Amino acid sequence: MIGAIDILLPRPLPDAWLSGLLFISFTLHLLFALLALGTAFLAVCCYIQVRCMGHLEDDRLDRRIVKSFLGLKSLAVVLGVAPLLLIQVSRTVPMFSAINLLALAWLFLIVLLVVAFVFFDMMGHATQHYRRFHLAFGIVAMAALLAIPGIFAALMITAENPLAWSEMISRGYRLSGPLAIHWLARYLHLIGAAIVLGAIFHYFFSASQERERNHLMNWIIVGMLLQVVFGVFLFGSLPVRPELLANILIMAAVVLAMVLIWQTFITIRQSKPLAFRSSIALALGLLVVMLMVRQVIQDRAMLPVDNAARANAIVYQKKLAPYELAALADYRKSAANGKQHGESIYAGSCTFCHGELADGNGGEVANLSIPPEKIAELRTTREYLYSLLVKGMPGSGMPYFSVFDRNKLDRLIDSLDQRYQVLQKPGNLPVGVNSAALAQAGAVYRETCSGCHGSDGRGSSQSTAFKPPPPDFTRFSMTPRRTFEVITEGYRGTMMSSYATLPEEVRWGLVDHLQKLRTE
Repeated sequence: MIGAIDILLPRPLPDAWLSGLLFISFTLHLLFALLALGTAFLAVCCYIQVRCMGHLEDDRLDRRIVKSFLGLKSLAVVLGVAPLLLIQVSRTVPMFSAINLLALAWLFLIVLLVVAFVFFDMMGHATQHYRRFHLAFGIVAMAALLAIPGIFAALMITAENPLAWSEMISRGYRLSGPLAIHWLARYLHLIGAAIVLGAIFHYFFSASQERERNHLMNWIIVGMLLQVVFGVFLFGSLPVRPELLANILIMAAVVLAMVLIWQTFITIRQSKPLAFRSSIALALGLLVVMLMVRQVIQDRAMLPVDNAARANAIVYQKKLAPYELAALADYRKSAANGKQHGESIYAGSCTFCHGELADGNGGEVANLSIPPEKIAELRTTREYLYSLLVKGMPGSGMPYFSVFDRNKLDRLIDSLDQRYQVLQKPGNLPVGVNSAALAQAGAVYRETCSGCHGSDGRGSSQSTAFKPPPPDFTRFSMTPRRTFEVITEGYRGTMMSSYATLPEEVRWGLVDHLQKLRTE
């Protein structure tokens, strides 16, 4: 999974510091994220309840719950920046790989956040005129909000399972069967945690009547039972059995959960209020212990991936070491002259695809659907080649190089012309072609080729939408042998198909015809 030439930059802090900061920041973020999610869930459920009972007075529990959503979601968003940055620094390869594999879902997070926040705000501030839409606003907002932890859970599961990346790609960037089951268990476990934390928070900070507090205590019991059931489901769905430390922490979490359930149950039976300190301590302790379990499992999965990337970086740096002094001397020479040589531009920007010998055999060839052109075989004009460099080639892997000014691109073109005569005319055919074959080639061009290339070689109205478009033969050509090769084999990834069925002499006649179209 890790490329042989990965180069990772030095990390700003030791790994232990980064792991500690990641754990602390993620714990704070998740706390407020779960509180916001639990708040949304309870607000909608409480509204449904009071509406069914007909208690639509102004000072309702659901209204008081909704009012706290703005502060909780704002803290969740702000505190979420730190763990995102830290995990990208400390778990670079698995995190960025997961983001790329789930890119569409990752980008859709922005839409979900906007929808959730806007509709919850509308729910909390709905006027009398829009009161009938109150529930609809809440349901839309809650649906958007419930999707967000699902995406984050999928992202983390992907990052934690690098051996499954190839299978995910083959399945259309989706989690495989066992990982999908694990995702469901993890997602439902998060929802249960959100209900528990939200109910405890609003028990102490939103409920003002005994019946409201009893209602929220029931939600605490429901949420804890969901935590236990989904926790067992989550443990059974783990792709790799947890190590001893993780198992010890899991047992500690089970004990804390049982204590919290028992305390809430006894409080309900005795008709007493929940103890503030012990309830908050148990809930936060349970959250911290479960996150410690997750941290241990993540480190076990992610650290080997990043360690492999570091090992590759060391190997590649040793491979490059013999060339460092020469490259540095060349750079200093260019910097001292205030110029950049055409050779260095080619080496730094073109070699990857077109190869060191400009034969189209660069290191990235295997990754390109359209093969790079064999520059050494081109025969064109300065202005046409400059236009290709500045604009790129739409539909192919050829980007635009407008980052270089005209002088630098002229140096590159001069270097290519000096080495490969790219600004010369294509030259004579290496074989003789009789007049009959030339006539047949002309007919083939008119009847077949002109549909895309135009009768004059400048392209046709049909080919203007092609990506990449056909070249302008009045200014662009290739060596006769390269032109014959393209006619015979076609050009993979483009609309240019093979014409190997034509007699060889007719194909050479087409080469002659194309060269005669060249006017510049």
